[in-house]
Amino acid sequence: MKRIVASASLLVLLSACVEPQASLPDSALSRAGCYTVDLYDDPYRRNEIQPAKVGLSDNWNRYLGVWGEGAWNGGQCHEIHVTEVNQDGSVVVIDTVAPYETLRAESHRRTGRIDRNGRLIVPGSNGPTVYSYENGRLRGTRFRRSGGTDHVILLPKSS
Repeated sequence: MKRIVASASLLVLLSACVEPQASLPDSALSRAGCYTVDLYDDPYRRNEIQPAKVGLSDNWNRYLGVWGEGAWNGGQCHEIHVTEVNQDGSVVVIDTVAPYETLRAESHRRTGRIDRNGRLIVPGSNGPTVYSYENGRLRGTRFRRSGGTDHVILLPKSS
């Protein structure tokens, strides 16, 4: 229970924070052809992008889809599949990264949330990532539990 309260407190704190700017130029935070992993064919169709929910704000529904060609701090490739956005602000995300240096390729299904400022917050094993929609792309800032941040820019891909 304490962990849930601490996680919720962290999300509230992050939603009030002003995101720091990356020290690298935007052009370094995405890379054409950046590849992560292939998702398996799920017989339950959980990997498929669900239709936008009627009555939800376009600001929420615009997160739906596959976003990729991102490179964390210009290095490790990153992609997310936002498969569902719900009326309560919860969002189902498949978060993927490629192998890079000593890091493994990984894929995780996570439940995120859209905050009151319209940002997508996705919890992660090493800390939360906050995505904001800017001019047709997603800017991501990962807040590491060990301190510091990582930055990425994701471009829309065909799902």
